[in-house]
Amino acid sequence: MKLHVVFDKHGEILGVARADTASPVRARPQADEKAGHRAAEVDVPAEYHQDDLATICKKLKVEVKGSVPSLKPKG
Repeated sequence: MKLHVVFDKHGEILGVARADTASPVRARPQADEKAGHRAAEVDVPAEYHQDDLATICKKLKVEVKGSVPSLKPKG
């Protein structure tokens, strides 16, 4: 599963949409760069594929260290 995420400087997910859907409607949250927000497409770890988007946002955050953003468990 691939997601389009908007996140803050701490990696907290602020907005999310499925990036791998075949739906003709492709609504995606936009990053407010003036507020320091960023956007990226990230892969969801396999153990979270059964979770809905709200649960994924509660359990995971964006790893902002390094050159490529990725999702990791909070904690």
